[in-house]
Amino acid sequence: MAKFTKEQIEHQITGEFIRSCIEAGLARSLAIRGADHYIDTPNATVANSLVYAKTYLKSLRRVRGKPVMKKGRK
Repeated sequence: MAKFTKEQIEHQITGEFIRSCIEAGLARSLAIRGADHYIDTPNATVANSLVYAKTYLKSLRRVRGKPVMKKGRK
């Protein structure tokens, strides 16, 4: 199994998120999280790192805009 550099993983994950219609800044933030996971975790794959980065998608979207208010709550 080939071991990629952190920059290569960030580039691959960023490209995947941009193809999924995620804005570039958010995609870059997610890619950094995924690349960190790839470097820190033994036996991690690019696919695992992508899934790991996707777990942060909802929380990072909330930080960028207004707080999400659920309807029906006071």
